[in-house]
Amino acid sequence: MTVYPSLFVCHGGGPLPLLRGEGHKMLVDALKSHRKLLENRFGLPKAIVVISAHYETNTPKVGGAERPSLLFDYYGFPEESYKFRYPVPGNAPLAAAIVNALTVGGFHAEMEPERLLDHGVFVPLMIMFPEANIPVVPLSVLRSGDPAEHIRMGKALRPLRSDAVMFIGSGSTMHHFAHFNREGAGRKFGDALTSILCKNEVATLPEDRLKAMERVKTMEGFTEAQPLREHEHLMPLLTLVGAANGNIAEEVASISFGRANVRNYLFTE
Repeated sequence: MTVYPSLFVCHGGGPLPLLRGEGHKMLVDALKSHRKLLENRFGLPKAIVVISAHYETNTPKVGGAERPSLLFDYYGFPEESYKFRYPVPGNAPLAAAIVNALTVGGFHAEMEPERLLDHGVFVPLMIMFPEANIPVVPLSVLRSGDPAEHIRMGKALRPLRSDAVMFIGSGSTMHHFAHFNREGAGRKFGDALTSILCKNEVATLPEDRLKAMERVKTMEGFTEAQPLREHEHLMPLLTLVGAANGNIAEEVASISFGRANVRNYLFTE
């Protein structure tokens, strides 16, 4: 099956990438470079599904709004942070197809017709696709924080990648605020992820890669990179791993984010 690439990105701190916030230049430059890479190698997608760490539900939910507005789900930022516009169309038929695929995959999935676009969706998209002319559908992560469950979600969604539909996982490989001021925080975990996802040395077969990612919380550096009980920023990546069926990925960015380190990944298979 020919698939359109999927992309995992770090979306940064609230609206700061859009405000040219301190420490976000490399992140913004990376997002812009990903747009160029996609356009040059694969052409632009017909629709985008964003799996956002800031859309947490007990069971899978899919946004089905015709013209979704923005959800300013952050606090204490400049006034301009609450005036952004991104008048992108939705895609209710695609949302319905996602609900159907997840239902077939054994999930109790539902559409949310009035779901807004949280900052995990609109911040990276405003940088990568400022034209706002590609339909966008938001997809939730699960509060369970279960890697195997998110991989299974991704597997159920894989058939939808065949029609120029791009899945973007929006989260962060490093999201432990208590450790952001440590030099290189998140690097050990990023290295561990890259060794599994992007190399054939540790996990040589797709099924090995899937099993290794199910055990992601035991990887070196995980406890430095992710908070003790809140792992939602990693779940979009696990979903994309499932949607890639364990096939090898490309590390497309290793970003200095303040003093910490985050990684972005491209899945072309």
